[in-house]
Amino acid sequence: MKYLPLVIMVTFAYLIGNISPATLIGRFYGIDIKKAGSGNAGTTNVLRVLGTKAAICTLLIDVFKGFIAVYIAQGRFNNLGAMLAFAAVVIGHIYPALFKFKGGKGVATFLGAAMALNWPSMFAAALIAVVVAASSKKMSLGSITAAMIYPFLMLYYYPKALPIAIIMTFIILFTHRGNIKRLMKGEEKELSIGSKIKEKLREQLDESENINKTDTANVSDISGKSAINKKNYESSDSENTLKHEDADEQTNVKIDRGADDQTSDEKDNMMIIGSDNELVSEATAIEHTKINVSDKPIDYYKDVDIPHLKTEDKRVVSVIGNGSFGTAIANVIAHNGHRVTIYGRNKEDINNTRESRVNEKYLPGALLYDKIRFTSNIRTAVGKRDIIIFAIPAQQFGAFLEKNAKYIDKNAIVVNLAKGIENKSLKTMSQIAKKFIKNKYVAVSGPSHAEEIVRNYPTTVVAAAEDEKAAKEIQNIMMSKTFRVYTTNDIIGVELGGALKNVIALGTGITDGMNFGDNSKAALMTRGIHEISRLGETMGAKSETFSGLSGIGDLMVTCSSDLSRNRRCGLLIGGGMTPEEAVAEIKTTVEGIYTVEAASKLAKKLKVDMPITNAIKAVIDGKLNPRDAVEMLMNRDRKQENK
Repeated sequence: MKYLPLVIMVTFAYLIGNISPATLIGRFYGIDIKKAGSGNAGTTNVLRVLGTKAAICTLLIDVFKGFIAVYIAQGRFNNLGAMLAFAAVVIGHIYPALFKFKGGKGVATFLGAAMALNWPSMFAAALIAVVVAASSKKMSLGSITAAMIYPFLMLYYYPKALPIAIIMTFIILFTHRGNIKRLMKGEEKELSIGSKIKEKLREQLDESENINKTDTANVSDISGKSAINKKNYESSDSENTLKHEDADEQTNVKIDRGADDQTSDEKDNMMIIGSDNELVSEATAIEHTKINVSDKPIDYYKDVDIPHLKTEDKRVVSVIGNGSFGTAIANVIAHNGHRVTIYGRNKEDINNTRESRVNEKYLPGALLYDKIRFTSNIRTAVGKRDIIIFAIPAQQFGAFLEKNAKYIDKNAIVVNLAKGIENKSLKTMSQIAKKFIKNKYVAVSGPSHAEEIVRNYPTTVVAAAEDEKAAKEIQNIMMSKTFRVYTTNDIIGVELGGALKNVIALGTGITDGMNFGDNSKAALMTRGIHEISRLGETMGAKSETFSGLSGIGDLMVTCSSDLSRNRRCGLLIGGGMTPEEAVAEIKTTVEGIYTVEAASKLAKKLKVDMPITNAIKAVIDGKLNPRDAVEMLMNRDRKQENK
C-alpha cells in the first residue's frame, strides 16, 4: 500500500494531461479540431486552423498543466514522483482516454513539465526550438531539434533526471515521425496561420447549425451571387451525408459519420500517386486565340438560378483532380445545387483556388461558385460520398484505385472523365475500375473544352454506364440550361472514342504544323474515325456510338480547336520539335502521347488495321519524321473506302 499514493499521483497527472484546450477552444469556435488541419489537438494545429489568439491560449494551458502535474508530484514524492508525473502528463496529452486516445504531439505539455523539473534546461530547449522554427519556418523542425538536444541539457543542468529526459525525447520523436519523414523528403510545409480559416469556417458552419436536429429539413444551399438568386439564401441542410471537409484546407466541418480521425502522416500516406502536374487532366497551360482571359476574373454564372433542392435530391459529390476539366465540371454541378468538393494533392494550389475562387493555374479569368469546397485529404474526398468523379490522367487511375479503393464508399457512383487507355494493361478505365471496386461506374465524354464550360458556353456530353439508373443519376446532377447530357449503355464505345480521338488530334496537329492545309486535316479526321470504329467494334462497341458525341463529335473539336492540348502538341511536333520538347512546352498531361502506344498494341493484339495510329506512333517514337509518315500513309495499297 506504500506505493498507492504514488500510483494515485501518476493517475492524477495522466488525467491532467487529458485536459485538451485545443479541443475546447475549437468547440468554442464551432470546430472539431481533431477533424481539422493535421487532426492533432495541439498548439501548432490550432495556430494553423484558428489563428494566433486561440493558439496562445492553447499553448499557455498546455504548458500550465504539464507544470502543475510535475510541480505537485515533485513536492510530494521528490525526483521519482516528478519523473513519473512528467511521463504521465505528456502521455495523457498524447493519448487522452477522455477523447478516445486522440490528442496532440505533447510539445507544449513537455515544456511545462520540463520547466517544473528543471527550468534552466527547459528555457534552453525552448530557445533552441524558437530559433530553429523561426529560421526554418517549420515548427516541427524546432520541436524535433529541441527534443534531441534536451537530454544533453539535462545532463548538464540536472543529471539526476537524465533517464526521463531520454525517455521523453523518444516519445516526442515518435509523435513527430510523420514530420521527420516529410523533412527528410523535403516535403514538410512551412507553418501557416489560420485566422482567415477560422472566419471562413465559422461563416460556413452557420449554414449547418441545425444539423442532426431534424431529418426532414429543406435544403437551402444558395448564396453569394445576386440578391434574387443567391445572397439571400442560407443553408439549413440537415442531411446526414457529409462528415467533414479538411479544415486545414479551409473547408466546411459537417456531420460526424463515424470515420476514424487521422494523423497527418496517415493522410500523407493516402495521397494519390504521381507528381503534382500529373494529377490534373484537361489543363490549360498556354495562351489560346479563342478564349479571352480578362485581367479581372468574371463570374460567368452570375445570372444562373441555383435550384432549391430538397434533402433527398441533393447529392454529396467529390471531384478528384483540380485541373481544368475537373474544376469546370465541379462548377457546373455546384451551380445545380449539389454539395461539391474538389480534391487536389498540391495544397498551395488548393489554398490559392479557395481564397481567390479562381483556378489561376488552369482556368484563369473565371470565378468559381463560392460554395465549392476544397481538400487535400484523400480519405475525406472519397469517403461517405454519393458520387465520386475522377478527373485525373488515365495512366494514374489504376494506381489511385489500388491505393485508395478501400476508402471509397461502396454505395457511391464512380464517374470518370479521363480519356485514355492504360499502357501497361491495355485496359479502358471501366475495365480497370472493375478490378478494384464494385461500384456503379459511369464514363462521361464528348466535345467539352473546360475553358468553354467554365464560361457557361453551351456544351453537350454523353454519360455511359451498364447500369441505366447510374447514367441517369449523372445526367440529372450535370444537366443545366447550358450543359446537356445524353445517356447510353455503350460504355466501351464511349471510352474508346474519347481515348483514341486524342491520337488523331496529334496527327491533325502535326499536319497543321507542317502547313498541309484543310484537305489533309479532313482526311485524317475521316479515316481516323473509321479506324477508331474498326477497333471499337472488334472490342464489342456499337458502330453508331462513333457517329455520336463521344465519337465524331469529340474528334471534331479536338482535332480543330486551339484549346486542344493534343492538337497543340502535334502542332509543335509538326513545326520541328521532338515529342519530348513538345510535351515539355505544353506543360501538362498530353493523353494522346500515352494512348497512341496502347492503341497500337491493342490493334496488333486484336489484328485490327490502324495505319494512322501506327504512323503517329512511329513519329512519337522517333522512328519516322512527320513528312515520311505522311508519305507512307499516302502511298499505301489501293483499297475501297469502306474497308
